[in-house]
Amino acid sequence: MEVVIKARRQAVYALDKILNQDQYSTEIINDLVEKVVEIDRALFRKLVYGVVENLYYIDYMIGKLSKIKLNKLDKNVLNILRIAVYELTFLESRSYAVINEAVNLCKKFSFKSKGFINGVLRNLDRNKEKIMEIDEKGDKYLSIKYSTNMDIIKYLKDNYTNYKDIVASFSDQADFTIRVNTYLISNEDLKARLEKLDFEIKESSLSPDALLVENPNGIVDTEEFAKGYFTIQDQASILVGNVVNPKENSKVLDLCAAPGSKSTHMAQIMKNTGEVLANDISTSKNDKIIENFQRLQLTNYNLKNYDASKNVEDFENKFDYVLVDAPCSGLGVIKRKPEIKLYRTYEDIKSIASIQNEILDRAYSYVKKGGDLIYSTCTIGKLENQDIIKDFINKHPDIKIVPIDGNDYKEILPNKSSDGFYICKMTKIL
Repeated sequence: MEVVIKARRQAVYALDKILNQDQYSTEIINDLVEKVVEIDRALFRKLVYGVVENLYYIDYMIGKLSKIKLNKLDKNVLNILRIAVYELTFLESRSYAVINEAVNLCKKFSFKSKGFINGVLRNLDRNKEKIMEIDEKGDKYLSIKYSTNMDIIKYLKDNYTNYKDIVASFSDQADFTIRVNTYLISNEDLKARLEKLDFEIKESSLSPDALLVENPNGIVDTEEFAKGYFTIQDQASILVGNVVNPKENSKVLDLCAAPGSKSTHMAQIMKNTGEVLANDISTSKNDKIIENFQRLQLTNYNLKNYDASKNVEDFENKFDYVLVDAPCSGLGVIKRKPEIKLYRTYEDIKSIASIQNEILDRAYSYVKKGGDLIYSTCTIGKLENQDIIKDFINKHPDIKIVPIDGNDYKEILPNKSSDGFYICKMTKIL
C-alpha cells in the first residue's frame, strides 16, 4: 500500500525538484499529488504554485529575517521557510498553526534547525507589515513584487510600452477554458448540458469554439467529458486552429504536435475527413496524443516522430496546411508555468529563436503550392515572432502573408482571460 504524505511535507519535495532540479511545476505537481492525503491535495497545489509564483518576494522577506544567507541554508530548511512565509503573508493563515507545522516539519529534515525556523517565523509574525515592504524602486521593485527576473523585464520593456502591466499579469490566475468538440456537439447544446450540471459558462471573445468555465471543479468527471464533447485548452491556443481553418478532406501536418490539442482541433474542423499528421520528436508523448484523438472520437489522424528541425523527404510538397506551433520561451504561459519567469534569460530566448528559424525553414518545403503555412508560439516579443517571420519571408519570395482581422499577425498579450500567443498565417503562391 502506497504511503500518503501530508501537504507541506510533499510540497518540500516538490519545491526541491522544481527549484533545484529544473523540473516543471505542472508535471511535478501532477506526479506527486496522488501521494498526498486527499483532503490536503488542494492545499498542496496552492503551496507549491504559491511559492514558485512568488519566490523572489518570499526570498526577499526571508533575507530581511535571516542572519544566514539563503545560499548557505539547507535546501529543505529553506523550502520549509518559504512555505511558511507564503502562508503567513499571502494566505494570512493562523500564525500559531503555521509556525507549529513548520517547526514540526523541520524536525523531519534538519532537527537542529527547528529553533532557527521558529525564530525567523515569530519575527515575521511580529513585524509582518515592515518585512513585507519592498525598499527597491523601478524595475527592481517590479522584479521582486512579481518574482520575475530582470532579463525578462528588460526584454518586455524593449518590446512593449505597457510592460509593467504584462509583468503584473503573470500573477493572475488563469481562466479555465474548454474547447467544444464541434464534430460531436454544438456550442449551444454543450453549454446547456453543462449549465444543467450547475457549471457557470461564458462565451469566449477570442474563439467560436471556446467556452469559459467559472467553476470548473469536477468538470472532467462528467459524462460530457468522457464522451469527448469537449477538451481542456486555453482560448488563445484554440484560436490557432480557427486561423488554420482546414477544409474538409485536406492533408494537414502539425509539425510540433504534442500533446495534440491543436491536431485534434483541426481534425474536428475537417469533420473527421482527410488526414491530420501529428508529428512530434518525443515518442513518449504518443500515448497522450492517441488518447486525445480517441476520447474525442476522431480517427482521421496519423502519428510520426521526426525531429522538426531536420528535413523529412516524405513530407516534401505533401500538405495543404502545415502548422508550426514552435517550441518557444513560453512567456505567454507564465501564469501556468511560473518557473519560467524565474529562470528564463535573454540568451535562452535568442537560442530558442535560432531553433524556430530552422523549423520554419524545414516546414516551407512541406507545403504544396497554394497551400497554407501557419506559425504560432505561446510567447510574446519580436525576437521569436515578428523577426522570425520577417527573416523567413525575405528568404522565400513566394510566401505571402494572409491577414488575420486585417493585420499581418495576431498577437494576444497575456491577460486575466487568456494566455499570450502569436499567430501568423502565410500561403505559398502558385
